[in-house]
Amino acid sequence: MSYANTEVAQIVAISSNRCIGKDNELPWHISADLQHFKSMTTKPNDGAIQGIVIMGRKTFESMGSKPLPKRVSFIISTQVDYAEQKGLVGSEKAYVMHNLDDALTQAASLAHGAHLDTIWVIGGERVFSDALMYTDRIELTHVDTEITDGDAFYPELPSEFEIAEESEQMHDDKSALDFRFVTYKVEA
Repeated sequence: MSYANTEVAQIVAISSNRCIGKDNELPWHISADLQHFKSMTTKPNDGAIQGIVIMGRKTFESMGSKPLPKRVSFIISTQVDYAEQKGLVGSEKAYVMHNLDDALTQAASLAHGAHLDTIWVIGGERVFSDALMYTDRIELTHVDTEITDGDAFYPELPSEFEIAEESEQMHDDKSALDFRFVTYKVEA
């Protein structure tokens, strides 16, 4: 199912009711999850590029409208002048695309040149949903909580995704939340 011989993976933290966001922010702050995200989406590489991420406009804005360090960001926006608005014209760190197909095509080409084997889809709700058909692997952080007033949700996993790996249940002292990392892969 990969895209141009490049693995497409999704990474996200979800609540027990599949919530991934509230007011364009994460509904919790769990340091270990942020570290997990960083280590998964950044791979030591001879080149300057250590990771490639694809996200929607709102996800980009939730991160302060700045590309993630050491990674190249592909931002999907239907706004024609979005790159100009955000000062991204000519940037080597962030590219604005107008649809997921173009983002995947450009990201796969860049990944190939940079010797990276994975493109990361990092949100939000619509991008996750649209990208499922191209996705080979999903890295979910299951956060043991219900978010009743969330406004962004992760789609139901298609049945062909099965648990490949699962961490022990962990506890975050600051947020008092329990969580675990689970890898889902498409069964061949």
